[in-house]
Amino acid sequence: MWNKILQFFSASTTEKLNISDNLDTGSLLRKATVEKEAGNLDEAINLLRRAYEVTKIEGTEFSVETFLRLPMYLQKAGRNDEAWREFNILLTRGYPNQNKDPQLVPMTNSIVYDKMRLFLQRENKNDLAVRFGICSYISWAIGLYRQKRKDELEDYTHEETIEYILEKLLKKAKKIQLKDILFETVKERFLELPNINFAQLSRVVDEIIFQENKKQ
Repeated sequence: MWNKILQFFSASTTEKLNISDNLDTGSLLRKATVEKEAGNLDEAINLLRRAYEVTKIEGTEFSVETFLRLPMYLQKAGRNDEAWREFNILLTRGYPNQNKDPQLVPMTNSIVYDKMRLFLQRENKNDLAVRFGICSYISWAIGLYRQKRKDELEDYTHEETIEYILEKLLKKAKKIQLKDILFETVKERFLELPNINFAQLSRVVDEIIFQENKKQ
């Protein structure tokens, strides 16, 4: 068992670790937290990557939040390009041992989109963050639709809820004047559930947001 785990690590890493160390995923994740809180971000990032490799062997199922730690740590370390690649991997490939049930994947993606939104807002890229906030909102609706949670879906896609979500995003971007046109965009997409083309949606939202920039 240990030989299989250790093959994922470099020679320098295996020298650093005693073979009797507890190298299960949970222990590595906890060590990553300790190192991050101590300000040792590079070491924390390495521990997360190792934990993710070990979990492939263990077959343990973790939530997406466990794997979202990596891009957030990378951002904190100033390694933004790496962080963004990790987000896209989660969206396109998923994560180790993920439950790929079509009823659940949209909700997982919604969580990823929302972290991407937060990432951009932390970088003061509030215009671009609008797209990811809307994608997160609509992706969760797809999950509700597929799970046949009709009452929740009705509340979630209600006009007041749409307005609330858009206002939060647009106030941050200082583009509240675009609420009406984006309201119609989101409302139209809800009529198309669950068949949402996120690439197309992203282009439409960005065009609305950034076209406004050209006018200013």
